[in-house]
Amino acid sequence: MTTAGGSTSPIAVLANQALARVATRQARVPLDEIKARALDRPTPLNGKEALGSEQIVVVAELDPAHSAPGELAEEYEAGGAGVIAVPIRPGANGVGSSLTAMNDANVHTHTPLLCMDPVVSSYQLWEARAHGASLVLLSASTLHDEALVSLVERAATIGLTAVVEVCSARDLVRSLRAKAHTLFLRPPQYVADGSIQIQATLAKLLPLVPNGVVRVTECGSTPRRDLISSAKLDADAILVGRTHLAEGTPRQAVADLVAVGSHPALARRREQAV
Repeated sequence: MTTAGGSTSPIAVLANQALARVATRQARVPLDEIKARALDRPTPLNGKEALGSEQIVVVAELDPAHSAPGELAEEYEAGGAGVIAVPIRPGANGVGSSLTAMNDANVHTHTPLLCMDPVVSSYQLWEARAHGASLVLLSASTLHDEALVSLVERAATIGLTAVVEVCSARDLVRSLRAKAHTLFLRPPQYVADGSIQIQATLAKLLPLVPNGVVRVTECGSTPRRDLISSAKLDADAILVGRTHLAEGTPRQAVADLVAVGSHPALARRREQAV
């Protein structure tokens, strides 16, 4: 991907870096081997169904560096998290430790896991499934149309739910053309006033999303307020960062947000919007 002047765009640089990291992992574990590991796993849980509850779903972000990620995932599950997101940390051992954390979470819970490593290669789909994921993240802004269509289709064929990150109306149109049925709506860049940016993005994009497409957003600096605002804008789920779940006990932090999301006033608002 190049700009009009012929220089490589920042997005293309990030995509190429991601491809290089995937190539390194594939050199260690060939595609045939990772496929075999994936197919030895039980069928992935239904990620779209988990995000499509009658009340707004809390997606709890796991800390892959936690000393006991499986136990932390258990706490999230006990608190009522509908999905657990596992961020992937680049670096010398970051990816490996993150995938190990996801595998541990899968062993300890029955909650669908979202692998947050943005997919640029079909290898990552098999890799995510091999480590227990039910959902995978694709970033519309970093993928060409053909790649976006191909990866959304490929994810479905191996039992994974593709969650497509959308940061603009253009991303949205391209994602819908690729037949994406689960979207992660977020601002193009996180800033200090993240909550304001997130709500502005939602207010702009949500009215453009057709019925039947699952809409996931994220919280900024105020999870409770952001959850209420997102529910009123008819989002289906909200990703809550691990820093917001570290105060007090993780189980209670999740349970408190789940309780807010189940308030009858929000439920009535959502029913009217259907």
